[in-house]
Amino acid sequence: MRVDSESYEDWFLKARNNLRAAEAILRYYEEDPPTDTACYHCHQVAEKSLKGYLLYKDEVPPWSHDLIELLNRCIMHDSTLEVLREDIEVLNKYYIEAKYPADIPIIYPKEEACEAKEKAVGVLRKVEEIRGDRGDLRCD
Repeated sequence: MRVDSESYEDWFLKARNNLRAAEAILRYYEEDPPTDTACYHCHQVAEKSLKGYLLYKDEVPPWSHDLIELLNRCIMHDSTLEVLREDIEVLNKYYIEAKYPADIPIIYPKEEACEAKEKAVGVLRKVEEIRGDRGDLRCD
């Protein structure tokens, strides 16, 4: 039984909250920020944005964290989302790699985490632009 919200607005709110969390992490820690956690939040921004878009298009999102699969489904509704593919392919790795401990810890440089945040912002902005939302999406 699925308990996820069927409201696309809820998914976009969660995406924005994940973005705020990534921004806060990168802003707060001057030395040795937990970049794995920031990158994970960036993946979540993209995932929730794409799932929100599918709900906006009256499609129930799959039970998947694979951003490429989600993007492919979104592109079936709007081919202009193809411009996100390169960023989605980068962000896709931050689900498993950044979420779970590895035998050899993966440490992302702060610059990479900042780039991931910019890619996540781009995904959220593009999806909101397509659905006509020009809300207050600021990126610090």
